[in-house]
Amino acid sequence: MPSDLNAPGFKSKPNRDGSRRLYWSARSDLVKAGYRPENVRLPYSLDDPADRLLIEAACLRLQAEMLQWSANRGQPDARFDGTILGLSRRYQTDEASPFKRLKHNTQHKDVYTLTLIEKAFGTRSLAALKIGDFYRWYDAAKKPKAPGAPERVRRAYGIIKKLRELFAFGIMAELPECARLYEILARARFKQPARRRIAMELAHVEAFVATALEMNRLSLALGTAIQFEAVLRQKDVIGEWEPIPKGEGTTGIVLNGRRWKNGLTWSDLAADLVLRKATTKTGAYAAHDLKLSPLVTALLARVPPAQRVGPLIVDEIAGRPYAESAYGREWRIVARAAGVPDGVWNMDARAGAITEAEDAGADLDAIRSSAAHAQLATTLRYSRGAVGKSRAVATLRAAHRKAGTGTEQP
Repeated sequence: MPSDLNAPGFKSKPNRDGSRRLYWSARSDLVKAGYRPENVRLPYSLDDPADRLLIEAACLRLQAEMLQWSANRGQPDARFDGTILGLSRRYQTDEASPFKRLKHNTQHKDVYTLTLIEKAFGTRSLAALKIGDFYRWYDAAKKPKAPGAPERVRRAYGIIKKLRELFAFGIMAELPECARLYEILARARFKQPARRRIAMELAHVEAFVATALEMNRLSLALGTAIQFEAVLRQKDVIGEWEPIPKGEGTTGIVLNGRRWKNGLTWSDLAADLVLRKATTKTGAYAAHDLKLSPLVTALLARVPPAQRVGPLIVDEIAGRPYAESAYGREWRIVARAAGVPDGVWNMDARAGAITEAEDAGADLDAIRSSAAHAQLATTLRYSRGAVGKSRAVATLRAAHRKAGTGTEQP
C-alpha cells in the first residue's frame, strides 16, 4: 500500500499493459472464518488525486464492515437504516439470505454488481424511490464507456435485475418499502441485452490448436479441443478454485486457501478414452468417446504416459491447474496470434459445437443429450445460425414439389 494512503486492506497488482488493478482484500483469518466478500475491485486510479480519496473512503468502509462482522462473531447487524446500502449489506450477511446459498463464483459476480449499486446510489432511502429513479439509473448505467462505443445494456439490465432480487429478499426479511418497490419493478419493462449470436467454428479451433502448439501451450490446445469436441463448459474442463470450508483440512491441490476441483482428470478418460463426467451446472452426466475425435487424440498422444496422472489441463508455466482468470487471459493471447477474432470468446466453443451438430443434421434431442442439457430450449439457445434443420426442410419441400410435377392431373 502506498505510504501516503490511509486505506487498510488496499492492494494492487500489475496488468500486462503496465497499469494496475486495485482492490480491497479482507483479512485471511476472517475469510477462513467465513467473511465475505473476500476481495472487492476498486475502479479508481492512483494517479488521480480525487480517486485516491475515494480509494481511502472505500477501504475504510469495507474494513469497518469486516471488523464489525468480526466483533459480532459473524452475526449480521440486525439494524436496517432504510437505504439501498443497508439492504445490500443485509442481503450479503443475513444467514437466511439467498446470497448465502449461492456458489462461491456466483457470489463473486453478485458482489461486483452490488458494489456498483452501493457506489452509485447506496445512500438513497427506499421510502423516497419512485419508478423514475429506476429508469434514470438504467439509462445512466447503459451509457457507452467511451464516445462511439456500444451501449452497455447488459450492465444496466444486470443492475435492475439485482435490485429486483434485493427487494425480493427484503420482502422475505419483512423490511419496509421492499414490497412496494418490488411491485414497481415487476411491472416495469427495461430493454434486455441481446442474446449472443457468435459461435466458435472448426476453423477457429484448428487455427488456435496449431498456434498453441507453436507457442508450447499444449494445455490451451487440449482444453479448447475438448471443449469443442465434447461440448463442455470451460469450468468442466479446466476446473475451478473453491474456498476450503471451515474445519476441513488442506488436502488436494490448494492455492491461496482455495482447493481445485471439478476439472477433468486423467482418470475421467479411462483406458478406452471414453470421457464420463458430471457437469458442474446441473449435475447431469456428459459422456463422449474421444476416440472419435482425431483432433483430441492427436493432442493427448503428445502427453508422455508418466505424466498422465492428476488434472488433465495443467498450466505449463505454473505446473498446476490454471489460477482464476489465467486460462482466459492466456487463451486470448494465443487466439490473437492465431487470427481468431476478438469477438469469438472461449465460451463460444460450446455454442460452436452445438451449431455444427445441427448443421450436420443431428437430431436435436441427441444434441441436447450430448450437451448434458436438461431442457431442449436450452440447447436451442446455443444454436447460433445453424441451417441444418432449415436445409432438411428445404430438401423435403423440393422433393415434394418434384413429386407433385409428376402427378397426373384430372
